[in-house]
Amino acid sequence: MLHHIQRALLAILSAATLSAAPPVYRAVYYVPDQAAQPSGITEGSPGLFYIQANGTFILSVTVSGTGTTVAAFQDPPYLIESRVISGPNHLIYSSVTSAGPNGKGQANVFSVGPTPGGQESYPPQALLPYLTQNLPNGTFLASLGVYSDDSSALGIVDTSGKVTSLYQFPQGDLPNSVLYGGDGNYYGAANTRGAPGYVYQLTQAGSFTKLGTVPFPGIGLVLQASDGNFYGTTPVIGGAYAGSVFKLTPAGQYTVLHTFGNRQTGVIDALLEGSDGKLYGVTEGQTFFSLTTSGQYKLAYQEKNGHEGVCPCSMIQGSDGIFYGTAAGGGLTGAGEVFALDLGLPRPAPKAQHFVPESGVVGTKIRIWGYNLLSASVQFNGVASTAVTNSGPNYVYATVPEGATTGPITITTPGGTVATKANFTVQ
Repeated sequence: MLHHIQRALLAILSAATLSAAPPVYRAVYYVPDQAAQPSGITEGSPGLFYIQANGTFILSVTVSGTGTTVAAFQDPPYLIESRVISGPNHLIYSSVTSAGPNGKGQANVFSVGPTPGGQESYPPQALLPYLTQNLPNGTFLASLGVYSDDSSALGIVDTSGKVTSLYQFPQGDLPNSVLYGGDGNYYGAANTRGAPGYVYQLTQAGSFTKLGTVPFPGIGLVLQASDGNFYGTTPVIGGAYAGSVFKLTPAGQYTVLHTFGNRQTGVIDALLEGSDGKLYGVTEGQTFFSLTTSGQYKLAYQEKNGHEGVCPCSMIQGSDGIFYGTAAGGGLTGAGEVFALDLGLPRPAPKAQHFVPESGVVGTKIRIWGYNLLSASVQFNGVASTAVTNSGPNYVYATVPEGATTGPITITTPGGTVATKANFTVQ
């Protein structure tokens, strides 16, 4: 009996030791001087990331530290405006602006491949799109700048670069973020000059609703967590307003979860939900933090200012569970870096939310959309597909195999297994 107790105690101590493993921070890639101030990051394939740098470059960076310029624009007149987003066609998309006729600006959506020489710009548009995420139907969600009257809108961008407006904001309202919700509607934050910001819903049918106001001007990042609630940030404004993370329920109940202070160290650059259900972020005080959805704050890691990178920073969680991001300054070159921060989190679990077509014969190619889908294998009602490819972390293509029958589609990644709620019908 004593031996059993000792073994149990050792197991507990061992687990505690593992959970208390110190964070590991490393510089993945030091950005060269000509590509200074990196921002935005997405994972195109396992261990391969894309970033924007110096407003004119798109770089691919491997997890082992090899950087390659895959797109470049001349400045002036061009400036990359949008973050990089993976498309359904194995390409990465963004947008660039330039001075147009009579001094009026114009925008071009462009795409790049994983190697140099694949850059393609699409026809100029009168609406400037800031791409925010890809969508189940293969298009992109975007906030839009309207050149004609300096107003803002929400819209959709297709893979040929065409921009379509869905909703026009009142003059003076500025959308800061927009996302695709779990219910198929669009959500985001907007700020009104001289008034509190608000979180909104735009339905697929075009109905616009303010879900709740935030008693601070200048709402920042907003995300919808797995609990269905919205989490966002408020900025530092002079000495009057402190940076904070807030929670807003779909019913409009507003709660401040944590306040970071009203100095530069309180400016929050990134906020996301980690694979353990906690919120993670980084401030311009070079502080990485975790925050439970009930407001329990923990310092996750403190950068050594200048030596490991200087914020503003962007950050995502990679398919291996490690956080990857960009620091706009500091590092070995002083021009910024791509970093990795391992906090010992599990790999993100896959989420499969939509697939098209909904039915087909053996040999039909199916597109599955969701989250955390890199390195996927796919089964149709228990029968494995032998032809499976990824297009970034949100799209999986699988061919209906011989022997498949009507039933759910199951997707397995190194982070776990998920089955679609809807059945695929084998004809």
